Amino acid sequence: MRRTRYPDPPTGVYSYLTNHVQYPMLFNHVAIVNASIEQAEKFYGQFLELEKSREYTVTSELANQLFNVNNDIQAIVYEKNSIRFEIFIYPESTPENTDIRHSALYVDDLTAFLDRARQFEVEHITGRIPDKTVHFIKDYSGNKIEVKQKP
Repeated sequence: MRRTRYPDPPTGVYSYLTNHVQYPMLFNHVAIVNASIEQAEKFYGQFLELEKSREYTVTSELANQLFNVNNDIQAIVYEKNSIRFEIFIYPESTPENTDIRHSALYVDDLTAFLDRARQFEVEHITGRIPDKTVHFIKDYSGNKIEVKQKP
């Protein structure tokens, strides 16, 4: 598989439009819930022709902290070029009872970004397990956005 290498965005770009230093960010993924592995494979793998790049399990401990779900959740990542979907397999999920859906951004300086979120009174959710810390923010309508330090 041939990957496109995108140039790194500049750090701390001053914007004359907003009159402050911007914190560059890159889009990382969209997370969606599916009822079964078969449905996910048929739609994302076969129909959209995305490649399965990773499978993992979100432990019940982390799932409870981030999504109010008390079960382990299987996840599959499908991607191609700069498009990445993180599919959570959760048969019991409906849009009304599970808040797993989210998008994700890479930011140049996670600490500065989270400080700025505090200044704007943006809700910050932190999930911790022994080897990992995950950060989410919520927009003012309650939509979750995962934020990650740009590698």
